[in-house]
Amino acid sequence: PLTPIKLNLQHLVRARKANQPGWEDMFDRFSDSLIDQINALSNIATEFSNFAKMPTGNFQSVSLTKIIDDSITLFSAYPNISIGRNYDPNSNLAVHADREQLHRVFVNLLKNAIQAIGRDKKGEIVVSISIMESKYALVCVVDNGGGIAPEVESKLFSPNFTTKSGGMGLGLAISKGIVEVIGGDIWFETEYGVGTKFCVKLPLTSQDIS
Repeated sequence: PLTPIKLNLQHLVRARKANQPGWEDMFDRFSDSLIDQINALSNIATEFSNFAKMPTGNFQSVSLTKIIDDSITLFSAYPNISIGRNYDPNSNLAVHADREQLHRVFVNLLKNAIQAIGRDKKGEIVVSISIMESKYALVCVVDNGGGIAPEVESKLFSPNFTTKSGGMGLGLAISKGIVEVIGGDIWFETEYGVGTKFCVKLPLTSQDIS
């Protein structure tokens, strides 16, 4: 998450210098997200170097809706990217998981979507949440980044595979491990030249969608 952290800080600096209305509210919103990510980085730095050493985790009932909202806020400073929500932000969907690990899953999916779109294109990302079979939450991240080439589709969740010039290629592999540990599933649908949809299915511990 270093790039969105940097972009958010630059956005705050510009807004402060321009005396932009609502700067204080923007600062409060971004600062909470940035503090969470900085704390997460301190753990990621010691975990990512050894894929086999997945952390045990602090599993408890956590708000899925809030985790997703926090993840979206982290990426909201990209000037060419629009991230839409297709769910009720006031709903309360709870899952049994480690909050930091689950947050990492959605940060990774959003980061991948933004990288697939690039900087020279008007990007559109939509995050949706729906209920499946009355006991699962289905979270989907849809982008217009151009899709995934057929020859690499089968390798996406493999450790150390990446289509990027930087990175270790562990993001999706670790995300898959995190989701499966809590009894969930993760998959994708893609149309080359159009875009990609990643979906995460998670068992609910409670729901309040009134």
